[in-house]
Amino acid sequence: MQTVEISSEDVDPPDWMPDPARITAMVCRELRRDRWAVGLLLCDETRIRELNRTYRQADEPTDVLTFAAGEPSAPDDAGAGIEGDVAISIPVVERNATAWAVPVAEEFLRVYVHALLHLAGYTHDGYDLGSVDAADHPMLGLQERLVSLLDKEFFS
Repeated sequence: MQTVEISSEDVDPPDWMPDPARITAMVCRELRRDRWAVGLLLCDETRIRELNRTYRQADEPTDVLTFAAGEPSAPDDAGAGIEGDVAISIPVVERNATAWAVPVAEEFLRVYVHALLHLAGYTHDGYDLGSVDAADHPMLGLQERLVSLLDKEFFS
């Protein structure tokens, strides 16, 4: 199965958003995964805050949340698929892009790739995402390599 089902709640899909199905296909190709089923919810800060409070006990908005379908595979399990749901807050992505002075489409790529890596079994448990350069962590280094590859594919 190779599907990405996109829904939105209280936001319209932005015109700057790169195609999530194409992103997913390219990431899966790089990870040597031949099947995927991803549900992508585009939402506002209120909805993502509710999800964050319910599932992570964190009463604050965030940019992205990931919900694996079943147990995630091991990152090196090339035969496994990528399955699960992703929620992305468009307003938080837009705010973060401004704060970090990056194009908003690039920031969307970053958070969506981050979510796909979680669905593929990658973690950054115990790691403070703001503490050091992303390249210092294996998952985040891979994330930035994929974002760079995708950025060239989509915007060059």
